[in-house]
Amino acid sequence: MAKKNKMKPRELREAQKKARQLKAAEIKNNAVPAIAAMPAAEAAAPAVEKKKSSVKAAGMKSILVSENKMYITSFGKGNSAVLEYEVDKVDNNNYNKTQLSSKDNSNIELGDVNEVNITFSSKRGNESGVEINTSNPTHRSGESSPVRWDMLGLKSELEKRFFGKTFDDNIHIQLIYNILDIEKILAVYVTNIVYALNNMLGIKGSESYDDFMGYLSARNTYEVFTHPDKSNLSDKVKGNIKKSLSKFNDLLKTKRLGYFGLEEPKTKDTRVSQAYKKRVYHMLAIVGQIRQCVFHDKSGAKRFDLYSFINNIDPEYRDTLDYLVEERLKSINKDFIEGNKVNISLLIDMMKGYEADDIIRLYYDFIVLKSQKNLGFSIKKLREKMLEEYGYRFKDKQYDSVRSKMYKLMDFLLFCNYYRNDVVAGEALVRKLRFSMTDDEKEGIYADEASKLWGKFRNDFENIADHMNGDVIKELGKADMDFDEKILDSEKKNASDLLYFSKMIYMLTYFLDGKEINDLLTTLISKFDNIKEFLKIMKSSAVDVECELTAGYKLFNDSQRITNELFIVKNIASMRKPAASAKLTMFRDALTILGIDDKITDDRISEILKLKEKGKGIHGLRNFITNNVIESSRFVYLIKYANAQKIREVAKNEKVVMFVLGGIPDTQIERYYKSCVEFPDMNSSLEAKRSELARMIKNIRFDDFKNVKQQAKGRENVAKERAKAVIGLYLTVMYLLVKNLVNVNARYVIAIHCLERDFGLYKEIIPELASKNLKNDYRILSQTLCELCDDRDESPNLFLKKNKRLRKCVEVDINNADSSMTRKYRNCIAHLTVVRELKEYIGDIRTVDSYFSIYHYVMQRCITKREDDTKQEEKIKYEDDLLKNHGYTKDFVKALNSPFGYNIPRFKNLSIEQLFDRNEYLTEK
Repeated sequence: MAKKNKMKPRELREAQKKARQLKAAEIKNNAVPAIAAMPAAEAAAPAVEKKKSSVKAAGMKSILVSENKMYITSFGKGNSAVLEYEVDKVDNNNYNKTQLSSKDNSNIELGDVNEVNITFSSKRGNESGVEINTSNPTHRSGESSPVRWDMLGLKSELEKRFFGKTFDDNIHIQLIYNILDIEKILAVYVTNIVYALNNMLGIKGSESYDDFMGYLSARNTYEVFTHPDKSNLSDKVKGNIKKSLSKFNDLLKTKRLGYFGLEEPKTKDTRVSQAYKKRVYHMLAIVGQIRQCVFHDKSGAKRFDLYSFINNIDPEYRDTLDYLVEERLKSINKDFIEGNKVNISLLIDMMKGYEADDIIRLYYDFIVLKSQKNLGFSIKKLREKMLEEYGYRFKDKQYDSVRSKMYKLMDFLLFCNYYRNDVVAGEALVRKLRFSMTDDEKEGIYADEASKLWGKFRNDFENIADHMNGDVIKELGKADMDFDEKILDSEKKNASDLLYFSKMIYMLTYFLDGKEINDLLTTLISKFDNIKEFLKIMKSSAVDVECELTAGYKLFNDSQRITNELFIVKNIASMRKPAASAKLTMFRDALTILGIDDKITDDRISEILKLKEKGKGIHGLRNFITNNVIESSRFVYLIKYANAQKIREVAKNEKVVMFVLGGIPDTQIERYYKSCVEFPDMNSSLEAKRSELARMIKNIRFDDFKNVKQQAKGRENVAKERAKAVIGLYLTVMYLLVKNLVNVNARYVIAIHCLERDFGLYKEIIPELASKNLKNDYRILSQTLCELCDDRDESPNLFLKKNKRLRKCVEVDINNADSSMTRKYRNCIAHLTVVRELKEYIGDIRTVDSYFSIYHYVMQRCITKREDDTKQEEKIKYEDDLLKNHGYTKDFVKALNSPFGYNIPRFKNLSIEQLFDRNEYLTEK
């Protein structure tokens, strides 16, 4: 055997550094970003190729450690964990193994266990029988504890906060981290909601000028909010409430709450109007209260507010949550039969083996409760695979007008097959997909399953297609259904079925778009499901460890129920259409974003769009703007997070637009070019096509669209379709720009949230922090932990304690910042100042090559903006660099991020562009 060439430690570090740089450069060159991925909880970059670890693919879920015992679990049904083995350590290399699972439920076979490795094999899937090694989690060189000590040194404090005592295991801390992930994701979304609500007031001089949400509190009733002088509150608090009340009324007058689907009633009845305002106040106050809970240090009793405040505040808040959920459920239930009459009639005619009542109940499950999404695989993908391989007939143009209806009925039949008729086949498919290693393997599994299904459903699918006749559908739509709604009583959900925490999450979805709703609910469901499984294992007779949560976290004892309720919330929540009462405001924003001066009068808007005129065929322009701008989710997003006039100004920056276009896939650019350009040269280069599209976006004017006819034919119709494509491209490009910057900011929101939380935890164990206030100097935590390493080597933080070289780097970055600078940085993150000030500074950037560089250049210009503070030396130095180089300063990024230096991996990921951007972007679909 050849002798290994050993490298010196310094040479090894240099080689590893060079390899990381080359890898980062390769990733950056091969994957041009389009949409920055929203962090699900902690900011971790998703893999370019979706590939599981061999351990997960073979079926092992986790290895839990409690004192000298390990408990090995496998994946069961859904997200459930199957306790497979108990492994008891006798001495260094001797372990007793006891199987806990039954033969029928067992998914893995445990092999050799030694001090370093654990060997096992899967009993199912493609990897069946193949031995796989994983590390023994109890092996810790030089450490006496059988459990890995966390690098932050906060494990014991977290356990005491959540369970009242410490444990010598890794089970409790894993459950705790799932709860902390819930708080992280809420911190991101609530911060964004607060910014969007403040932004609806219009842009003023500073990032905090319009932050009326910051003073809203769910501790005050609506009566106190509207008449603070009648309360016993202090004069200072009364003054803050009056300021918030004034801005609350200003917000109502803007009509921009209509963008969130909040419809102000048209009535002279003041009681109805006041009831609406009261509900809106409750919604905003709850959002403000959640923000206080997740974005500020809540050491002491107040830290539990997030999970308990909704049950402790005045009942009028809970009444509003009841109203919102009940209103939605009533609307769904009321519209179910009328909206699905044709499909139900067709299904009753076709599904001869089913009772009509049973079909109605199953279809309710499918349409309203969306139970197909809980099967563990995609019904839609199965149908697509079936039609792709065998269903050529169904792709015919004759089905274009009814394709959606046809596919929905096909999907329902497949759903019934797995949900009712062949549950075992569904569970087998879930197992196969779980054991797959790559996306290609998954595609193959779906294709194999589709081939089995085709013979079974071919006749049913053809029968559905034969019923896709316009006359048949029309007649069924006219017919009355003899139907007793009581048969759905067991299926229907009511507001009383949900805990108030779940109702509160539903309320948050009012302020989110469809993708945001899906991301938030998917993450919450996953975390509560994990917590439920940990509690189940901890309570099992085999493990039997203490799992009594402290008072503030009792909610998680109901994790199973909340998981089920959040599934319901996810299914009933949707992005709401803009309210009709806000149409004039929306027309103003629409015309402004297309290039009209935002100072245009309401009368002039009405004149241009003929809003007050009646007659046939005169509202073509109004309808065109409605259909292609106002009803665009991208337009709504831009108004929520930006400013119509400023968006138009930013769009004139060809350099920025070209960068965003560079992140859109080439095939999509080809389609945009063909649709938008009047005389396209399809042989021109992609660079030339992007350049032409950027020029069109730069020069877009309202006059380009004012003569478009909605009911157009021939050449006029071609012109209309081209105008639609141009507007769609323009809104998409600006959406991608703003969305990316919002998502980049989310990474720093999480860091601030964790800093506030960790500071409160460290105060419990470090006397030097007991009298400190984070708001006075956000560097104080990192600074103190570094000093403890240098002075007495007593820092509990192993990141800093074990890496002197990086600790010295952090200390330099701390010294390069000052308290006012980092305080402003924190506030800019909290108020999304980069998005607010984008137009002011983006034109000064010399090279636009990443969202990270855009974000930090604008951020640094905001930080160095001259103010009346006394410490200007560092700001002036950095400002000179910014103005000279026309790009962000790397050392300035590290200085501003020095408050996060106590967590070195997070600090590096947030400070170094190659690490931050690594695989961090997704392409537009």
